[in-house]
Amino acid sequence: MNVFIKKPMNSPTLQGGKLTENPYFNARRSWNDNIKSLAVERQTIILLALLALLVGLAGVGGIIYIGSQTKFVPHIIEVDKLGQPLAIGTAEGLNDANRQLVIRARLASLISDARLVTPDAQLQSDAIYRVYASITHHDPAMEKMNQWYNSSDKSTPFVRAQKESVSVQIDSALPLSDESWQVEWTETTRDRQGFETKPPEKWRALVTVYLVAPIPETTEEQLFKNPLGIYVKDFSWSKQLGGQP
Repeated sequence: MNVFIKKPMNSPTLQGGKLTENPYFNARRSWNDNIKSLAVERQTIILLALLALLVGLAGVGGIIYIGSQTKFVPHIIEVDKLGQPLAIGTAEGLNDANRQLVIRARLASLISDARLVTPDAQLQSDAIYRVYASITHHDPAMEKMNQWYNSSDKSTPFVRAQKESVSVQIDSALPLSDESWQVEWTETTRDRQGFETKPPEKWRALVTVYLVAPIPETTEEQLFKNPLGIYVKDFSWSKQLGGQP
């Protein structure tokens, strides 16, 4: 029998009928516990740091996204009888009375531009562009305006301007309902020398309008041409009976 048996270092010893732990084993266990605690704390710190990084990245990404969105604060633009723009303010808080004033001014400008005939090609082109800024392709007004400008030499302004000019004086623009308006005006036709070729004529139009709020996709050019988003859905016009003031 081998009497030289090596006692395990981590086995307890029996002294006085009681088990006594090995001091070396206790020290190693305490050291391991400390190392384990430090490792757990390190993992916790890493996880918290990663979480904070993700939150920070999400916040920065949100700020970049919001900052990249196009934001427009529409301004109400009213025109006077001469067609000159008059800034009123932003669209927020616009009451019904001011809304009617703006729509009235827009319709007055639309009729004046649509019926205008001038030998100045640039002025004529600008007027036509302003007309189409208030009309969208999916509305009946687009087809009617195309017919007015292109149906015959009697209505095409560039052809008419070779012999005559037409000026428009808006007499009234009254709301018939929330969407329908009646506009009356007087047209004066002159030859290239400035003499009236016929007595002034009285005209009347029924116009249906609607408002479209700006969206992020709305371009700066669109806002400049139609700041409040007043669009003409349909219209019809005719010379009044008698035709003269």
